[in-house]
Amino acid sequence: MQKDHCLNYNHGRPNAPVRFCSMCGEVVNKNISAEECDLEKHAKKRRTRNKHCVDCGEQLIQ
Repeated sequence: MQKDHCLNYNHGRPNAPVRFCSMCGEVVNKNISAEECDLEKHAKKRRTRNKHCVDCGEQLIQ
């Protein structure tokens, strides 16, 4: 079921390929364990314009 407040299609997928939504930061697949990320990894994700990290859920862009 697609979330009303977020347009990311991972919310509606039964087996999303990532743990956290890149747009709102909510968990979309609880079967994938969260990772600890470093600043370099987050910098790369900011360049792809992800608002949240799909691995740890941290907000990347204000």
